[in-house]
Amino acid sequence: MKNLKGTKTAVNLMKAFAGESQARNRYTYYASVAD
Repeated sequence: MKNLKGTKTAVNLMKAFAGESQARNRYTYYASVAD
């Protein structure tokens, strides 16, 4: 596997991961508030 550092693929993966992480945190937060 070649080094992905600084490539568009790496940037896209990071964006996707960050987006998923934020969405999950948001849902978890609202779920705890709703209880």
